[in-house]
Amino acid sequence: MKISRRNLLKSIGVSMAGGIFINGVSSQRVFGEEKGISKVHKPVLPPPTGKRVVILGGGYSGLYCATTLRDLAPEAEIVVVEKYPFFISGPSHVDFVAGLKHLDEITRSYDPIAGRNIRVIRSEVIGVVPEEKKVLTASGNLEYTLLLISTGIRIADEDVLNLIEQPASNAHAWEIGETVEMRKRVEAFTGGRFVVTVPTAPFKCPPGPYEVACLLREYFNNKKVKAEITVVDANDKPQPGPLAQKWTGVLEAREIKYMPNSKVVEIAAGARQLITDKGEKVGYDLVSIIPPNKAATFIRDAGLGDPFVDVDPATFSSKKCDHIFATGDCAKVPYTKSAFTASLQGKSVAHHLAMALGPLGIDVKDPDPIYNVCYPYVSSEESMMVRADWDRDGKMLKADADNPKKEYASSRAAWERGLISGLFGS
Repeated sequence: MKISRRNLLKSIGVSMAGGIFINGVSSQRVFGEEKGISKVHKPVLPPPTGKRVVILGGGYSGLYCATTLRDLAPEAEIVVVEKYPFFISGPSHVDFVAGLKHLDEITRSYDPIAGRNIRVIRSEVIGVVPEEKKVLTASGNLEYTLLLISTGIRIADEDVLNLIEQPASNAHAWEIGETVEMRKRVEAFTGGRFVVTVPTAPFKCPPGPYEVACLLREYFNNKKVKAEITVVDANDKPQPGPLAQKWTGVLEAREIKYMPNSKVVEIAAGARQLITDKGEKVGYDLVSIIPPNKAATFIRDAGLGDPFVDVDPATFSSKKCDHIFATGDCAKVPYTKSAFTASLQGKSVAHHLAMALGPLGIDVKDPDPIYNVCYPYVSSEESMMVRADWDRDGKMLKADADNPKKEYASSRAAWERGLISGLFGS
C-alpha cells in the first residue's frame, strides 16, 4: 500500500487525520500539532529505557546492519520496521519474471532475524521527526536513539504522464506486486512488440532492464513466440558504464533494438504508444516501463534530501542530522544501487552506529571500503561480470568487466545464495 503525505512535517499548525489498516487493525493519525510536534494516539513501543537503534527497511542493507550491530552492540535495543510480511531477494525479480524461479524460492520469513533478539515490526513508515527523534508509522510512533533509513527506492510513477491514471497498462520487475503481474503478462503474451524502458541513472539494479530484455528474448524464442523487443533508454549508453560496450554487442546479437537518449515521459495506453522527451512515439503490445527511482516522500518532507538522503559516503551519516544515517538505494552515495553494495553498506554503517552509541566494551574498528560485484544475465545459462572498487571516502578506484561465460551464471547463483544465507542461514 502506497501512502502519500504532502509536506508532512513542514506544515506547522496543520492537522491531518486518517486511518490505515495494517494486519487488519485501523489506526488513526494526527500530525503537525503545537509547533510541529507530532501526536500519534498510540506508541508502537514504550520509550526506550536504554539505547535504541531503529532501522527503517528490512531489505539487504537494513538486515545486514541489524545482524552486524547485534554483535557489535549486544546491549542495544534493535528495531526493524518493514512494511512487507516477508523478505524478498531483489536480484531474483528478473529470474521470476523470466520463469527461472518460483516465488517461494526468493522469499524468506523474518523469524530468523527476530530469533537474534532483533525486534521486527510490520508497518508502513509515514514520516520522521528528527527534532523529536521519532518515527511515525501507520501503527503509531516510535522513539529512537539512532535511526537508520534503508527503505530502498520509490517508483516515481508520477513522472510519466498518465501512468498513475492507467496503472493496468504497465508492469515491471522493480516491486514485488508489479513483478508478479509482469510474470502473468509475459506468460500470456502471444507475440508482437515488447518494450522495456530504462530511467535516468541512478536507479536500482543498473543491469536489470537489459537482463529482462535478454531473458525474455530467450523465453519467447523457446515458446516460439515472435517478439520484436526494444529497449528505450533515457541514458546515452547501457548501464552500468563499465558494461556499456558489452551490452551493446549483446543486445545487437539478440536482435534487440536499442534506443539511447530517449526518456519516456508519457504513456498513451489507448493507442498503445510511449512518447519520449524527443516526441518519438514507440508502439507496443506488451510494455514494461521502469519509472524514475527516488527515495520515499517522507525523506524529502523531513528535510533529509531529495530525491535521496544526503549522507557522508564514508560514514553514511546524514548531512542534515547527526543521529540519522542512511544506506542502500535510498541514500545519495557514489556506490552502485545493488543488493551487494547494500549488504556491505549495512555492515559498514553498523560499525559507525556502534561507535555513535558510545563506549561498548568492544573494539569497534573502521569497516572495510565498499565494493560491488555483479553477474548480469545475458541468457539463463550465461552471465557477464562487473566489479567496482571505492576507497573509504567513496572515490572509485577501479572498475572491471568481463564477457558472458557459463561459469558466471553459476557464480551469480552462488553470489545470491551467499547474500541470503548470510542473513537467514539457508
